[in-house]
Amino acid sequence: MSEHSDDVGGSGYSLEDLSAYLDRGRTPRIPAIERNAECQAVLASMERMGALSREIVEEQAAEPIPESWYDIVMREVMREFRAGRDIPLARTDDGTELVVTEGALYELIRSVGDGIEGLLVGRVRIDRPDDDGALDVRATVSVRFGRRMTSAVDEMREGVRSAIERHGDLRVGRVDITVGDVHLDEGEDS
Repeated sequence: MSEHSDDVGGSGYSLEDLSAYLDRGRTPRIPAIERNAECQAVLASMERMGALSREIVEEQAAEPIPESWYDIVMREVMREFRAGRDIPLARTDDGTELVVTEGALYELIRSVGDGIEGLLVGRVRIDRPDDDGALDVRATVSVRFGRRMTSAVDEMREGVRSAIERHGDLRVGRVDITVGDVHLDEGEDS
């Protein structure tokens, strides 16, 4: 366990610890990590980032990668998967408040995108202009070459709205999906 005070989700393990745990193939199993939702979200993000990083490296192997590339990627992972602010879901009569973290919503949105054929989710943003208002969601995606962009974006938009409203008492306002890139499947020639 890390000596760092920057543990993920109150687990006692830092981002570096989680990275090492993933590198070891999640063995031996650590219950404090396996039962912690925020740790699971970070591990899932690291796995996706690793797969995407390997794809990018393979595609651009002929071009030198700047040394700062890894630092930029890790800063983005750390920024996105901190728990973030608490978003109220409900309040009981005795004053107990049920909340969901932004990090959990980011993971929910990414899981919707992961389930859509030919889609890779990039950056995700959530905004709630007023405390009791609807959530506005913005995401940037990459669509596989040959996949209809409009149908992929519509499927993502509907999936995000449905998942957020189904998993909590939250209203969803705008769901803006931007296609920022087109990619080829592994093994396809450009």
